[in-house]
Amino acid sequence: MSTTDQRPADAALRPASRAPEDPLIVEQMVAPVARRAVEIIRDMRPTNALSRLVTPEIAQVLSRRAALTRRLRASTGYAPPRQLQVTGVRTCVVNERTVEASCVLREPDRARFLAMRWELRHSGWRVTVLEIG
Repeated sequence: MSTTDQRPADAALRPASRAPEDPLIVEQMVAPVARRAVEIIRDMRPTNALSRLVTPEIAQVLSRRAALTRRLRASTGYAPPRQLQVTGVRTCVVNERTVEASCVLREPDRARFLAMRWELRHSGWRVTVLEIG
């Protein structure tokens, strides 16, 4: 019979909890936001899925691209594959209130590059610039 150590891990080994205004929080949010943004423009997710994390201008752009996808899908009948994999996440802390990030989102039929700028607003971190290639 095997046994496992059930003692709590040393505090030095545990990840430190971060304050909401810590720029390193953005590093953990890049991949999920990138995935949701591409799912929105592929019309796989509702357009309000990122409404709390992006500015209204970004939400409007995502909504417009989702509408174009819907129109194209209606005319061609093509539905893109659903598998998405986020790789190569990189972040750069510009200052304590601004972080720039990039990642590659791989799909079976293509790869996309995403670049985003996060700014700390009164309500928390928000994506203020989003470029999807």
